[in-house]
Order: sequence, then C-alpha cells, then structure tokens
Amino acid sequence: MIRSRNCKTAQISVCLLAALLLALAAEAATPSQSSSVGGGSELAYSQPKEITVVGTVERLVMHPASGGPPGFHLFITTSGKTIDAHLGPFLSKQNQEALVAGQSVQIVGISTNSQGKDVVLAHQLIFAGRLVTVRNERGALVREHPARRTTRDSKAAVNGGAQ
Repeated sequence: MIRSRNCKTAQISVCLLAALLLALAAEAATPSQSSSVGGGSELAYSQPKEITVVGTVERLVMHPASGGPPGFHLFITTSGKTIDAHLGPFLSKQNQEALVAGQSVQIVGISTNSQGKDVVLAHQLIFAGRLVTVRNERGALVREHPARRTTRDSKAAVNGGAQ
C-alpha cells in the first residue's frame, strides 16, 4: 500500500515537472512586445495592420543618418511627404541596382516608430515588374536567394558563352 502511494506521488511529481517545463518553453517562445524594430521586427509585426504605400523612389541607403533599424532603407515620396521604408539587410545586389530615383514603387507593410522615427516595415516591395518579399507573414526578415544558374548556363559562362 505504501509503495502504491509513493508511485502515485512520483507520477504526479513527474507530471507537474513536465507541465512546468512546457509552460516555461511556451513562455520562451511567446514574443515580447517590447522588442526593438531592427533585430526583432518580427515580434512587433501585425499583418492585419498592413498598409499599402505607392510612391516614387528618392534614394536607397544602407545606413540612414537618421537612425532607425539597421539595413536598407528606401525613401519614397508620396502625397508630398517622404516615407522611410525598411527593407532589411538582405536586399539582393540586382534589386539594389534596379531601384533608381524617380521609379514608381509599391510597398506593403506596417507603419511603426523606431527610435523616434516613423518607419514602414516592408513585407513586400513591388517595382519594375518585380515582387520582392522582404518579410514573411509574421514579420521575420527573408533572405533573398540569387537566381540559380543551370549547369548549362554555368558551362557557357566558363567557356565565354560558347556552347
């Protein structure tokens, strides 16, 4: 009888310990709302709050003098005002070179405040027939992968274009 009682106590203890560990793991996985926009922008991102901004490219800069989250910032003009759109650090060289002053762009993202500056955290960037995904649906930055070359294209490049 005593042995049976000890077994039940041990089982309850194990279950409580498991529940505690699960609760701690869930707490660690739950995003904190007090995150910074730069490194943890996915924590502050809310897809239902997305807006669409259409404007004209002023300039693209890697580290804006005005502060804000690190990475590329696309400054666009719309309705007479300048919007700072954060594109993150992963914008491909091809897309960097394709974004030129005077070009029309559309940005889907959320407007937020970072270090006292209004910034649009871009989810998607649309320009010149391109759709660039900057962040996923939860706001995590997405790394752009350069277009893969086929084996045939690689051989042609090595041979100076001759096949």
